[in-house]
Amino acid sequence: MKSADARTLEALSLNGRNPFTAEANQALGNQVPLDMRLLHYTRTTIPAQYLPFFAYYHSKIGNIHLDGLPPVMQREMQYVIWRIVQGGGRVPCSPLGLLVRELAETSRRLKADGQDGESLMDRTLSQWRKELSSSWAKRTRALPNPSTLRTITGPLDRASKLLWFAYDDGPWWKREVWSLELDSRIPWGRNVPPKTDAIHWHEVAPDWLRQGGMFFVKTELERGDIAWGTVLQRHNGIKVFGRFLTRRGVDTPLLARDARERRALMLDFLSESAFKTRSGSWREQSGISSIVAAVRGLYEFMVDHADDAAQAGIDARWTTLSPDYLRLIRPGDLPRKSKKEPLDETRLYSEHTMSQIALHAPLLGLSRSDGGLGDPQAMRILLLLIATGRRASEICMIDVNPLIPVPGAEDPGSERIAKLRYQQTKIDGAPETIFIDSEAIEIIAEQQRWLKDHLHRSQITEPPQYLFIRSHNNLHGQRPYSSHVFRTQLRKLVDLADIRDENDQPLRLARTHNFRHTKATNLLNAGVPLHVVQRYLGHTTPEMTMHYAQTLDATAKAEFIKYRKLTAEGSQPVMSSEDLYELMALDARTDRVLPNGWCTLPPAQTCGKGNACLTCDLFVTDERFLSVHEGELVALDTLVEKRQEVHQQRTGEPMSENHVWLTLRRREQRALGSIVEAIKDPARGIAPVAGAGTPARTESDIHRAPRQVTG
Repeated sequence: MKSADARTLEALSLNGRNPFTAEANQALGNQVPLDMRLLHYTRTTIPAQYLPFFAYYHSKIGNIHLDGLPPVMQREMQYVIWRIVQGGGRVPCSPLGLLVRELAETSRRLKADGQDGESLMDRTLSQWRKELSSSWAKRTRALPNPSTLRTITGPLDRASKLLWFAYDDGPWWKREVWSLELDSRIPWGRNVPPKTDAIHWHEVAPDWLRQGGMFFVKTELERGDIAWGTVLQRHNGIKVFGRFLTRRGVDTPLLARDARERRALMLDFLSESAFKTRSGSWREQSGISSIVAAVRGLYEFMVDHADDAAQAGIDARWTTLSPDYLRLIRPGDLPRKSKKEPLDETRLYSEHTMSQIALHAPLLGLSRSDGGLGDPQAMRILLLLIATGRRASEICMIDVNPLIPVPGAEDPGSERIAKLRYQQTKIDGAPETIFIDSEAIEIIAEQQRWLKDHLHRSQITEPPQYLFIRSHNNLHGQRPYSSHVFRTQLRKLVDLADIRDENDQPLRLARTHNFRHTKATNLLNAGVPLHVVQRYLGHTTPEMTMHYAQTLDATAKAEFIKYRKLTAEGSQPVMSSEDLYELMALDARTDRVLPNGWCTLPPAQTCGKGNACLTCDLFVTDERFLSVHEGELVALDTLVEKRQEVHQQRTGEPMSENHVWLTLRRREQRALGSIVEAIKDPARGIAPVAGAGTPARTESDIHRAPRQVTG
């Protein structure tokens, strides 16, 4: 399988152009500091401040000797080594030393045969692999085995990619690959963490669409109309459109011969591609909007800027677009967006779920030898998410010294608070500070202590910019912790700790925005004024905040009872306000009718015991549900056996009876057994059975009336 570097280089060289020049080669050498322009990179010759950037894997081949290479290739390899150091990575001494040795021998052989071999750019990667294999076979009388060949060509792929970007001085946007890491000319918001640092335009076909898309997105980016994250969305939307056109055999920006055919084509595109994924599943509204925005934006742009595009070398057929293409996709072609999205309580973490997350969060920081994931930074990021409700990207990009003292907060007896300054990564002009309490302050202080120790151990002397930093290829300490890596760690945590929600399903913890939904909803339901919540969330308008104003049923009920309703005559209603509320909400509530019986909880009270009905004395059932209970018992027994087998396979040990999940299931088994026995009891007759499962309950299952809400 080709490496990612090799695939990138193939994309860059699609047009067959070689960007090498002798002048550019000399310029590469001049970029390397004098004390790093070495012919021998060894432990004794490398300057001390750069030694941490060199990874020695083997004492015999751990050194890199460039003296056998042609002068041109010497400068190239010196530049490659310096770029790795400059980027905070580690120079792979053993593989790179092996590659240099083979390149030196191959270059001498090619020169003796009268062939070009002065620069790595003289040949493609596949050609270099062939020549290197030939040199190896000539010396050893056998071809290199696949493992050895991968060891040699791995650094070759990386070096060739670095050199291509260094040699290519053409317009950055005309490259088939846009890379933030390798081209500093690309404009992007430095405070916005990119989801990816490379955009692969070679994936877009046909060619005229790729050219137009690159010019369109480049112009938007340079004007500041979009950020780097939107570049990826534009690219993906245009790629989806290109796949559709390729399937239909369309090879012109005009799309069709006349307006009628064009209209039919676009309707087919919306139904086949924009609304559905390649697997046939329906796209979410946001995905549809992203694709439509990319395609519609491209054609609207080309109608107005066709001459500019032609002057930039884009396919001249774009200049023939008429104003009709401004209505390529009409507003009525898309499904209407609901004015008010329905309450989705799956986006909100309950107190039980939040307690489970906080309970298992230390596993993130626990060392691997002790059964954890060995990532204390991820643990503290998670704790700050819980405490603040910020976006994960904002937490990952917090400054190394993010706290602003609050006057009076240090007075004796006062609550310790501070202002947290964070990177506002989404909304320009929005607030960038929030108040935090002593718990969050201590989490930040703990991370600062860890960071100081980490920098000392890693011999990093440069002051870091971020509080949470990337662990790999970051020996300068200037790259922030990746929010993508953080979500990956959360998925591992769920698997490791077997964290489950109230429905016994694995928790989707990587959906970090749920913390924001939960925090915002809790603030609003606690009575915090809307404008304060707006400021806390970093929103510029109340409408943005109202997206989170998902008032829970319990809060709505309490508020209704708090302000008792009067009759039309102005007198108190005959019914109690609790029963009146129950009647008014009856069409939206059927929670008192259970699939295996009834709940006799008084109408004015709410149950906070989740699915503990089986052990509740307010749960009523009768013989009509006997088969249901027996089926539940069989299913529960099967589930317990299956989970025990899975636990045995995963850990090599039987599941302990003290396991929290098994404890709850055993309680349900005992409750169901008691209910079935009570229903079958001949002395009972046909009377309903109430609270038959209570012998299996614990103190926490006992229902208590909620505290009265006072005005």
